[in-house]
Amino acid sequence: MLQFLVQRPVGVFLSFLGLFIIGIIMAARLPVSLLPDTDIPEITVQVEYPNAAARTIESTITGPLRNQLLQTNHLKDIKSESQDGAATVQLAFEFGTNTHLSFIEVNEKIDQIMSRLPRDLRRPKVIKANAGDIPIFYVSVVPRENGGVKPDFIALSEWAKTTLKRRMEQLPPVAFVDLSGWVEPEIILVPKPDMLSSLGLQETDIERLLQQNNYDLGSVLLQDGHYQYNVEFSSQLQSPEDLAAIYFKHDDQVLPLKEIADIKVNPQNDVGRYLHNGQQGIVFAIRKQSEAQILELKTAFARLLEELRQEYPELDFYISNDQSALLEVSIDSLRSSLLYGGIGAFLVLFLFFRQWQSPLLIGVAIPAALTVTLLGFFLAGLSINIISLSGLILGLGLMVDNSIIVIENIRQFREQGFSRIDAAVQGANEVIRPLISSALTTCSVFVPLIFLSGMAGVLFYDQAISIVLALGSSLLIAYILLPTILNQSWKKTAPSSLSAQARPVPNGGNRLFTQTVDTVLRHRIVFGASFTLFATVGLLVSDRLPRASFPEITRAGLEINIDWNEPIRYTENQARMTACWQHFQERFPSSGIFVGDQQFLLSKQQLNSNEARAFFFGAIDRGDNTARAAVAKFIENEYPGAKVDIKLIDNLFDEIFGEEEAPYLLHLQSNAALGTPSPEELMPVISWLRANGLQASLPPQKEELIVEILRDQVLFYDVDHQALYAKLQSAFSANQIGVLKGDERQIPIRLSAADTAFRANFEAVFVQSQSGQPLPLSLFVRMHKHLDYKKITARKSGEMVTVPLFLSAGQSFEGLKSNFPKNTNLAVSYSGQAFSNQALIGELLMVFAIALLLLYLILAAQFESLLQPLIVLLTVPFGLAGAVLSLYMLGQSLNLVSVIGMIVMSGIVVNDAILKVDIMNHLSKRLPIREAIHQAGVRRLRPILMTSLTSILALTPILFSGGLGAELQRPLAVSVIGGLIVGTLASLYVIPLLYSVLGNWKEKRHRLHK
Repeated sequence: MLQFLVQRPVGVFLSFLGLFIIGIIMAARLPVSLLPDTDIPEITVQVEYPNAAARTIESTITGPLRNQLLQTNHLKDIKSESQDGAATVQLAFEFGTNTHLSFIEVNEKIDQIMSRLPRDLRRPKVIKANAGDIPIFYVSVVPRENGGVKPDFIALSEWAKTTLKRRMEQLPPVAFVDLSGWVEPEIILVPKPDMLSSLGLQETDIERLLQQNNYDLGSVLLQDGHYQYNVEFSSQLQSPEDLAAIYFKHDDQVLPLKEIADIKVNPQNDVGRYLHNGQQGIVFAIRKQSEAQILELKTAFARLLEELRQEYPELDFYISNDQSALLEVSIDSLRSSLLYGGIGAFLVLFLFFRQWQSPLLIGVAIPAALTVTLLGFFLAGLSINIISLSGLILGLGLMVDNSIIVIENIRQFREQGFSRIDAAVQGANEVIRPLISSALTTCSVFVPLIFLSGMAGVLFYDQAISIVLALGSSLLIAYILLPTILNQSWKKTAPSSLSAQARPVPNGGNRLFTQTVDTVLRHRIVFGASFTLFATVGLLVSDRLPRASFPEITRAGLEINIDWNEPIRYTENQARMTACWQHFQERFPSSGIFVGDQQFLLSKQQLNSNEARAFFFGAIDRGDNTARAAVAKFIENEYPGAKVDIKLIDNLFDEIFGEEEAPYLLHLQSNAALGTPSPEELMPVISWLRANGLQASLPPQKEELIVEILRDQVLFYDVDHQALYAKLQSAFSANQIGVLKGDERQIPIRLSAADTAFRANFEAVFVQSQSGQPLPLSLFVRMHKHLDYKKITARKSGEMVTVPLFLSAGQSFEGLKSNFPKNTNLAVSYSGQAFSNQALIGELLMVFAIALLLLYLILAAQFESLLQPLIVLLTVPFGLAGAVLSLYMLGQSLNLVSVIGMIVMSGIVVNDAILKVDIMNHLSKRLPIREAIHQAGVRRLRPILMTSLTSILALTPILFSGGLGAELQRPLAVSVIGGLIVGTLASLYVIPLLYSVLGNWKEKRHRLHK
């Protein structure tokens, strides 16, 4: 078939030209995303019930809701957290679950239970997680102070929600804009006690007056002859000015409402704020369409923000938490891989061939294979994202190797005197089988990774498919296009001229290599023991390598989660966080601080008014803990009771894979009651843990003010219960007496006491008895303080307290578990990252076993032997030893990136070994074993050196570069370069040694047989 195609160059060239054109067109249409559009098997239910305590929410809402959702199909785990005013229920499903159906089922179950929940409860929000839901970046809008005059933040909030949000969502790449930090207005009526008393009025008269002037008669259909009209009757109040214009008649006097009550417009339920650089602002989270391109989104937003800055000079616009940086790094990595790989391949080929035609072919092969691969992306439904780009970058090195091997083998046949057509056909055919075997062995390593559970298995799918497509494209180009081009380029070139041009390894070099191989073969035991010792030492060093999920990279700054552990208002919370940032402003020039409750619709984290989440932006180098320690020390000194968690700002991988749990989690439930274990029940366990050297403490508690109505006093003084409740609500600013209905919003009207200290306010409030006698409100209520848990957590089995356990060196979990106190009235269970890691290790061992089995089966089929595959596989430990030693000497960790580098290096080493064993098999059929080894070594010396050198030269610049891209790729470059140096030596010397041992063993066995 290849001979037929090589003789029809026009058809071949036009066919590939068509593929390239289609590939370029389709590549422009590929969606560009941060991550594959993959559903995360998690659903979050958010409950909002303002002004309710955590215990009330758990008992009346979260508990019944959790029990209802326990019946959801394919549910793996459920956990809930109730706090003052809100609750969250998180449902985790088995991977592979259709989350669309689960989302519908969860909503149906919530609808079924709504009738048994409090009537004034808003329907809980249901959020389905997706890898594409991560905000691309955040936009902060901050008003400027004009001459010391504070901006109207209520008006800014209205403009942000109605105008700015719409303008952002009108951009085609934008899917959804979420925002927080905005405020809603409410109208406060503060009665004037002196005026009410002089006129003989009560607060209920104000409420009655408001109801009389705020009603809607609806509309009627009026018919007038041949015409008809819709007539609307309205007496609704629509603005604060309407309230001021209300008049009432009293004792022949017509008085305005403002004579008996002050009218104020305040922010509604202002329990949280967003601060940018210490100034109050509004923050927008930008999410893109799944099919859109991120670079297009960033360009469109840059234009929009430039327009907004010109239209609204009184506002500042800032972009922060830009997650697209990692995607840009991946794209830059692909470009640099193309550039360095192309330059390295050109230099190596020019050095070996001493002419420019063959190096130029690499410049054709790489873009051609890349274009065909992107066409495969389109047909396979893949997007360009960080995961698929990583597979493409890994496949690029193998593309270069396949092209070099085919070009070199065809040249060798041409130098031996074959015609240009026969050289192209036989040279390509000789290596295509081992190249296919090599490609299959590489795929056999990556493809089983998709069977890992969790997000790792889901995300590895894109990487595995992209590598398969890259290898398939490179084989197609190397087997069909390159032989056709070489055939045409040699029309006027004689074989002798090629032989004269190509003297890459002089005869002296061949003789030296042959002599060194002879030395190794003569002293097989010595060299075999030396190689084995080196591999053993290298692999043992792996135990000393630090472990990490990803390489340490420069982070954007610090994330600070703080609970002040005091019942402070959001204003004090804001002042403390601003003071903290200003103290470190020189180190962190920018900040974004979320104080108290936030309004993001898709946020999983909820804050109380005395909690804050801050981002201090300023680059932090790898392994630098000084900034984190300084911030922690400052907060500890200033606010010793605060509970603070400081970490580096999450990157994209942290967002997807989630934060790691503590190694062990101790779950404690009460056997005596259904509720959360009391502090008295927990203290013996906490004390025992502390005595055993573990850090443990009670869950955070809060101080509550309990107001108890003295019913006997109410009956004795003949006070109306409704009037008493209304007074209490007014004292707590919770008495809503009406609503202003505007065109696009509804503004609540509340009756409130004067804006003074609560105690003074409470003492000054009076309520009238049925006989009209004014009595102090304090006569009918009793107040006392009570401690309760700040947050109530629960899982499948009910409410529980979870204690994280961090074991020190020398402590055994099994020993701790066996000695745990047995006489407590608590049910004990365990979970944690250690158990997840054990499950992951089991899965990795299974994947490794599957990969080894596939490797062996592929090689056995290739060589028609059960023993020769072991020769190829035994070269891998030598490469791994070189990679591990390189990582150890250069201070790198063993992480996902370095492991991927080892896999790529193993693929190159195995590729060289397969080609060498294959040609040894061919030559040994007509030559003695020793002679076949020498000739195969000489023929394969040039391709092995070229493929190794091109990969090493392409990756070497990364070792001396800086920036985020270099930090991410450095572990991969170190493991590939170190492994290739040792692996190349193994291909040159260990393969002949093992092949010789196996050949001699076969000959002895054959002689004994005879």
